[in-house]
Amino acid sequence: MLYIKKFISLVIILQMWSFSVLAAEAAATQSELNLQEIALPSEVKDLNKSTGSIYYSTSVKNKVLIPVHIWGEVRQAGLHFIPSDTTFVKGISLAGGPSGSAKLDEIVLIRKSAGENYKEVEFDLSKGGDATAHQFKIEPGDTIFIKKDTFMENRAYYTSWIGILITVISTFVIVNKVK
Repeated sequence: MLYIKKFISLVIILQMWSFSVLAAEAAATQSELNLQEIALPSEVKDLNKSTGSIYYSTSVKNKVLIPVHIWGEVRQAGLHFIPSDTTFVKGISLAGGPSGSAKLDEIVLIRKSAGENYKEVEFDLSKGGDATAHQFKIEPGDTIFIKKDTFMENRAYYTSWIGILITVISTFVIVNKVK
């Protein structure tokens, strides 16, 4: 019985040590990592997921997950916990990818920099993205926003007004010809 207790204690200590090693590894690659916000895939594997809530990436084993906000025109907007070394394009893919009405030429990443300042980085993924977008690493607390492309909605609005205008003009011309 004593050996079992010692074995369990050893296992717990090893798990805590491995978590601290992973956290230290993530802290070395990420600036200002808040240890209260990270999670391991094993901690969230049975968590229910729904639209507009919190999403956990379990695609990579034994990687520290960092919180990232992905908003706008993606399939699953919300707070995502993604692996610590995720690139910009892969992060958007983990959110389900851009929706059909996404404006891909003006995607913005907002990152808190020194003090209370924020830095905006803009990406153009309209042609699949350049090397920068595929290599840019997402950091904890980043916010990615994909705007909605309203061209099709506006086109329908103005097309309907043009149709109404043509109808009024043709009615006026026909009334004048009949007189």
